[in-house]
Amino acid sequence: MRQYVKKVLFAIFAVLIVSSMATVCMGYPMYALGVKEGDWVEYDVLEAENYKFFAEIYSGDKLRFEVVDIEVQERMYPNGTVVFEVEAPVCDVFLNGEHIGNNVTLGEMIFYPKGEEHWRSLDKIEDVWKIEDPKYGTMHESYMTFGQDTVNFSYRMEGAVNGGTKQIVHKDTGIALDFERYTYARENRTEYHLKICDTNVSGVLDPWYITYWYLVVLLAAVAFLAFAVLLKCRQSKKKGGQKDGK
Repeated sequence: MRQYVKKVLFAIFAVLIVSSMATVCMGYPMYALGVKEGDWVEYDVLEAENYKFFAEIYSGDKLRFEVVDIEVQERMYPNGTVVFEVEAPVCDVFLNGEHIGNNVTLGEMIFYPKGEEHWRSLDKIEDVWKIEDPKYGTMHESYMTFGQDTVNFSYRMEGAVNGGTKQIVHKDTGIALDFERYTYARENRTEYHLKICDTNVSGVLDPWYITYWYLVVLLAAVAFLAFAVLLKCRQSKKKGGQKDGK
């Protein structure tokens, strides 16, 4: 009987340990990327000033990021408390078709977790940083708005660190559609502006008939006018034929 009680108590103790460990492990959420290994995105460099990313980058260049691996990163409050984890891509980088970077870990740039929950959790961290920043000699402002398909996010920092970013991110895939970043110190300024031009990830780029909606409208108007003219010509011919018949 005592052996049976010991076994039961041992089993209960083991379950409690496993459940407590699971609670610790599941204490904060983890947000998954919307891209996978093998996915790629290309950007037109609309503007670049004193910008170097493994090589000098200039306006008119084209940057390509290919996902070769995925790792996990932590996001935390200023006191070091982890709030959540995110998947982050490891990429190969190409400039105008030339391979310039291998296994580059990208943080908050180009690729983000899919959906809205990550952004709402990030917004909570931003609120805390805004309060804590003065302790580190920095002033911090950030703004976030949600559209039907996109998230618009921007921040600005002044003090010990000067700079900011503006970005438009596709919610379902977490891919940045438009990305601007700048930093400055006295007279030295670095900035760049990237805009997506191609990707193998479906649903990111607008279909051609949305991108070129004005052409669709113009063609529809021309077709309508041509049809109206043709119909009028036929009616005129019929009238002319009837008069000749009389």
